[in-house]
Amino acid sequence: MELIDEQLVVLDADCTTKEEVVSLMADAMDRAGRLCDRDAYVSDVFKREEEFSTSIGFGVATPHAKSDAVRVASLGFVRLAKPMSWDGDEVSMIFQIAVPMADAGERHLQILASVSRHLIHEDFRERLASVKTPEEVIALMAE
Repeated sequence: MELIDEQLVVLDADCTTKEEVVSLMADAMDRAGRLCDRDAYVSDVFKREEEFSTSIGFGVATPHAKSDAVRVASLGFVRLAKPMSWDGDEVSMIFQIAVPMADAGERHLQILASVSRHLIHEDFRERLASVKTPEEVIALMAE
């Protein structure tokens, strides 16, 4: 199973809170068979959010959790219809990460590093902001 696929991409979502975004992506991950326990995963994401904001600049947030509730390491992407406040920062794109506790150390860091390597490029962010289909997101992430 790939880290990200079309089932884990939501474009132009009408979310206005962190809770809505995290729940939306958790639902997508759960439907795709990537979670063992959706509610426990969501709880773990918010425990992580309490430690330190996952807004990373560039209008992007990366909520994530290492959790026993995760069956398969996954990366979800949500582009919002309108920017929202994420701990005081304006965010319009969210990469949500789910990693099984058994793979927590290295895998979690690999995913964060990969996302960050893409996001430092303004061209990548601009293209991501204008994609029309989930398939385009997947192709961009593969570059």
